[in-house]
Amino acid sequence: MHNPLSGDDPVGGAVSRPGDEAGAPVSAELRALVRDCLDDVDALVVRYVAEVSTFEDYRSTVTHDDLRDTARACFELLLRLIGGLPVPGELSGVPERLGRRRAHQGIPLERLLQAVRMDFRVLWTAFLERTRPADLPELTRGAVRVWEVVEFHTVQVHAAYLDEVAVLARERERERTALMGRLLASDGRDQQLVAQVATLLQVSTQSDFAVATAPPEFQQELRRAVAARMSHHVTHLQEHNGMLVLVARLPRAARTPPPDWLDGVPCALGPVAHGLARVPDVVRVTEAIAATLDGDETSGPVTLSDAWMPVAAARLGPVGEMLADAVLAPLDQLPPQERERLLTTVITYCASGSVAETARQSYCHRNTVLNRLSRFAELTGYQPTRPSEAATVLFALRCSRGRAVRDT
Repeated sequence: MHNPLSGDDPVGGAVSRPGDEAGAPVSAELRALVRDCLDDVDALVVRYVAEVSTFEDYRSTVTHDDLRDTARACFELLLRLIGGLPVPGELSGVPERLGRRRAHQGIPLERLLQAVRMDFRVLWTAFLERTRPADLPELTRGAVRVWEVVEFHTVQVHAAYLDEVAVLARERERERTALMGRLLASDGRDQQLVAQVATLLQVSTQSDFAVATAPPEFQQELRRAVAARMSHHVTHLQEHNGMLVLVARLPRAARTPPPDWLDGVPCALGPVAHGLARVPDVVRVTEAIAATLDGDETSGPVTLSDAWMPVAAARLGPVGEMLADAVLAPLDQLPPQERERLLTTVITYCASGSVAETARQSYCHRNTVLNRLSRFAELTGYQPTRPSEAATVLFALRCSRGRAVRDT
């Protein structure tokens, strides 16, 4: 790519550079000042270094040699541009190198721009010191040119800084994603890996973490919730095993995620991971829950206590199907409508444990409820009024439902 600072036009024409003011020539007086300052550029560097060295950000990060060498290159470039002098190739890349270097060093952008714009004050002071009172009006006419050159330089430094920050952010994200992927696929016992992830996330290995997982159809909702509600918290989103995993450090002393974090987000919410090493185990739990989520029925976070039955049924596979047959097969002899009435009554009763509540929800007499429960027990041998047997019935129903979904 052609660099406008080089002073060379690739097609042989004149190149417009900062301060050219539509081709206006540089005054002889200004050019003489420029040449004088070029001959004494070390004096400008000394003055500049003394000023910038008062900035704590620079004093603790940028070495004296670094600051001196970059200042010399910048002043040589600026003076040549102000004076309309040729710019050697090695000077044309000074703004980009400076911006990228300071980004790597972690200098805050605001402080960098303040330091770069200080070039104008140093240059203008040097020009004033070298100008006789009678020549001040002529120098004042050149002030715009000097400022435009410094601003052009500042804009280039600014752009290079932002580009490098973006590059560094992508590199950090790739590194964090790779390390987090290794952690999620591990058993959490590699303490060195756990410590590396903690360093990248800037958390303690002993912090508490919320873990949520969303299957593909709910991933956008989870991303939006993180962006809107958790921007001030330490969070990490990672695609893992085809699902989107959220790992978020909990606020200090919080036992559960704040309710507003995932409100209305269909996802699997795991138990709190006490320590970063526990995150992989909790992720596996949430992935098992997420695999059972029903898009039509899920409207918010689903916990393990909510989903243990579908998770267990999915894990049992053929064993669960055999359990469903053993418990529910006697009902197959009934007409479909009667079978549905019995099952609905049993499920409603198990939800409340109250005959009266079941009768109210079913719009029937309590004796009708008792008769249906008795009929179910007569056919299957399981009493819905006994908690242990009711649990078996409900689990068998869940296993039966899972098989019906697979069959369709």
